[in-house]
Amino acid sequence: MRKVLCLGGEVLGKKKGRAMARRIQRPKPREVVVAEANVESRTLVCSVVEKLNCVAVPAASASEVMKVIRRRRVDLVLLDLDFDLAQMGKANTLHEIKHLAPMLPVVIMSDVMTPALARRLCDRGAQSFLVKPVGCDQLSVTLFRYLL
Repeated sequence: MRKVLCLGGEVLGKKKGRAMARRIQRPKPREVVVAEANVESRTLVCSVVEKLNCVAVPAASASEVMKVIRRRRVDLVLLDLDFDLAQMGKANTLHEIKHLAPMLPVVIMSDVMTPALARRLCDRGAQSFLVKPVGCDQLSVTLFRYLL
């Protein structure tokens, strides 16, 4: 019987070593909730997220965002500030997300971001922010920062 050396230095039989290697090679894809007010923008952001080998979970309302977070294990929320204000008023969606899942990273997207607003949002629990229009490179860097 041929022996296989695993990552931890443990020697396993050939069959068990292959099964272990398969588990190591196929990590579970990361899930990203895309809460965006504009349908076209939501579709575009979802397509970029999926090209980065993540699962994009689109959300068209604040209640959908909360429903997804309650039912699934998600790794990141991309939250449109305009969506947030229109849906619940005064950035309450961010507050609700942080109440349900305090360790879940939330990245705010907005076209009206100012340093004072960014500071207030980060004080309320947002990890970062993106200024719209969001480029693919900028979105990629942000996703890698919070998902790796």
